[in-house]
Amino acid sequence: MGAWGTGLWEDDLACDIQDEWNELLDEGMSPRKAAKIILKSWLEELEDYDDELERQPDESILYISLAALQMRHRALTVGIKKKAIELIDKGADLELWKDSDVQDYEERKKFLIEFKEKLDQTRARFF
Repeated sequence: MGAWGTGLWEDDLACDIQDEWNELLDEGMSPRKAAKIILKSWLEELEDYDDELERQPDESILYISLAALQMRHRALTVGIKKKAIELIDKGADLELWKDSDVQDYEERKKFLIEFKEKLDQTRARFF
């Protein structure tokens, strides 16, 4: 696992997604277009997984990261919000944390609960 903490940006995949996002926005791309490009490329990567349970942790990090980035730019879309909530409800990436110590697992779980609450309170756009 490429994580060094339980927070959102304490994971290699989340940081890679954020770096891509920042590069695309620095090039003048809109948040909507940046999300589409990132989603397309990472979903193609995730097709390599053999089953959904294996894929779910990385897919969760992808959607949670995109949701956080979109919220930062007040551009949260309905699709990203809905998928992030759905994946959090399924347990998101907690499977990766089961072999960690109990405190880390509980901290990640708490982060996911709090992030879902933020998502629930954020109005998404239909575009």
